[in-house]
Amino acid sequence: MTFARTLSAEALKMKRTIALKMVVIAPIAVVLFTLFITSQAPFTSLNRATAPDPWKVLARINLQFWGLLMLPLYVTLQTALIAGIDHAENQWKALFARPVPRWTAYIAKLLVVMAMIAVSAVILVLGIWGEGRLLDWFDGELGFAKTAPLALIGGQAAQMTGLAFLFLTIQHWVSLRWRSFSIAVGFGAVATVANIATLVAAGPYGGWPQYFPWSLPTLVIARAPQNIDLALWLGGLAGLGTMILGCADFCRREIQ
Repeated sequence: MTFARTLSAEALKMKRTIALKMVVIAPIAVVLFTLFITSQAPFTSLNRATAPDPWKVLARINLQFWGLLMLPLYVTLQTALIAGIDHAENQWKALFARPVPRWTAYIAKLLVVMAMIAVSAVILVLGIWGEGRLLDWFDGELGFAKTAPLALIGGQAAQMTGLAFLFLTIQHWVSLRWRSFSIAVGFGAVATVANIATLVAAGPYGGWPQYFPWSLPTLVIARAPQNIDLALWLGGLAGLGTMILGCADFCRREIQ
């Protein structure tokens, strides 16, 4: 019951905050951006000449932007904003004065961020469906089937969300460890840039993305075959280890 109340309190803190609004803004921004690109040259963007499934191509375009750029920055912002609520005016003293174990606050905040990312992934999938319907209305010759493969697209989005767990636990630890909002955001921004550099250095045949936490979600849309199940297991175990270490550090840290 203690943890349930802590989790409920953390969820209530999100009301009327920019963090809650970002749950919708982040995926919709990706959809609108890709809609603008594909609507300018739909035949080229959807590779009509090779007669692919336009739904799969459209999903790939959106998931590339989501996994490569938006998701790392989104996790960075959300963890920093949620930690910043209690960092502001040093509210940790009042929080830890209550007869509640410290670990409940750490885990509750992590679960809130995880829930936000999961909801955003659902909104992204629905946005891709809506984008496909608009493009089909724009030009029926693009070849969009009436029934979208939502199960396939949703499965890929779910895998990307699962593969983000490792760098989410790292970013969560950093955001709670240092009071400065700039440190948390700067750390995430540097990691995102390093992610892009890693993927560029890897090239079409490299294996670097398998070893860098921020690159794991892009394995889902890699052109070369990837062992996603193994990556999910290893990333999940590493994420649990990071969560335990971060929680232990959080619990024993003295509040000034």
